[in-house]
Amino acid sequence: MVINIMILFVILLAVPEILGLVYTSFLPEEKNGILLNWVAGFLVLWGLFEIIALPLIFLRQSLDFLCILYGGVILAAMLFALVKSGSRLRALFQDTLLSIKGMTLVGWTNLLLALGQAYVYIRYLHDDGDDAFYVGAAVTAVSTNTIFSIDPYTGVEYVSFPARYVLSPFFSFNAFLSRVSGLPPAVTAHVVLAAVLIVLAYAAYALLGRRLFPDNSRCAEYFLLFVIAVFLFSGYTVYTQGMFALVRIWQGKAVFCAVLVPMICYMMLRIGAGQAAKADWFLLTMLMCSCCMVSSMGIMLGAVMLGIFGILIFIRSRDWRTFFCTFLCSVPNLICAGIYVVMR
Repeated sequence: MVINIMILFVILLAVPEILGLVYTSFLPEEKNGILLNWVAGFLVLWGLFEIIALPLIFLRQSLDFLCILYGGVILAAMLFALVKSGSRLRALFQDTLLSIKGMTLVGWTNLLLALGQAYVYIRYLHDDGDDAFYVGAAVTAVSTNTIFSIDPYTGVEYVSFPARYVLSPFFSFNAFLSRVSGLPPAVTAHVVLAAVLIVLAYAAYALLGRRLFPDNSRCAEYFLLFVIAVFLFSGYTVYTQGMFALVRIWQGKAVFCAVLVPMICYMMLRIGAGQAAKADWFLLTMLMCSCCMVSSMGIMLGAVMLGIFGILIFIRSRDWRTFFCTFLCSVPNLICAGIYVVMR
C-alpha cells in the first residue's frame, strides 16, 4: 500500500504539471512558474472530469467506462501538451530552482508550514460525519463498479438522482483515483488527496499574492504567511474557511472554499488588469466547471463571484467584449443550475 500511495502522490504532482502546459504554453507574455502550471493543471483535470462524468452518471454507465474514457482524454491532453511545449518543462524547473535559491526566510517559513500541515494529514486521521456520504459514495462506486447509481447510506439503487449531489461528482473523482491507484477510497481521500490539496490551496493563495503585489515579492510572501496564520487560528468555529481546509479538505465544498475561491479572484484580477489572452478564457471556463464539479454550493457561488467581478470590470472599463466573455464562461454553472431546478 505504501508504494501505491507514493505512486498516487507522483501522479497528482506530475499529471497536473504537464496538463498545465495546455494553458501556460498559450500565454504570450510572462515567465510562468511551476505553481501556475500545477494549479492550472488541476483546474483542467477537474473541469474535464465534470464535462465527462456528468453525462455518464445520468446514463448510468460503469466506473470502469468512466476511468477508460476520462483517462484516455487526460492522456491525449498530456500528449498534446508535451508535443506543443514539453521543452518548457525543463525551463520551468530551472526557474524554480533559481527561485528556491533566492527564497527569503519568510518564503522558507511558508513552505515549511504548508508541508508541515500536509504531513499532519499523512500522519494523523480526522473523522468527519460527512464522510458517511462523501467517502461512502466513493467506496460504493468502487465496490459496485457504478458512478453514482447507489445510495451510500442504504445500498439501494437510486430511482431518481438527488439534485443536491449528482451535479457535483467530486466523490466520483476520488473513486477514479482509487480505481487507478488500487488504494481504498478512504486512504485516497484522507491521506493522499488531503495532503496534496492543502498544498494546492496555499499554491492558489501564493498566485493570488503575486497578482496583488506584482512588483513586490516580499509583500506577496507576507500575504501568504498571513493566510497561513489565519488558517491555523480558524478553529474557533467549524464554519470558517481555514477550518474547512485544515480538517476536511478532501471534501468538495472545502476544495471550493480553499482552492477555487482564491483562483476566481486571481483570474479576475488578471483579466481586470487588461492582460487576458484567449487561454485565460479557456482556463476560466475550466475553473467554472471545477466549481460545479466540487460542490453544489460552487455552482451558484462561483457564477455569482464571476458575475460580480465581471460587472465591476465593465463599470471601470466599459469593455463589452470582456463582459460578454465573462458571461460565456459562466454558462456551465447556468446549465447545472437549470438542471438542478428541473430536478427539484
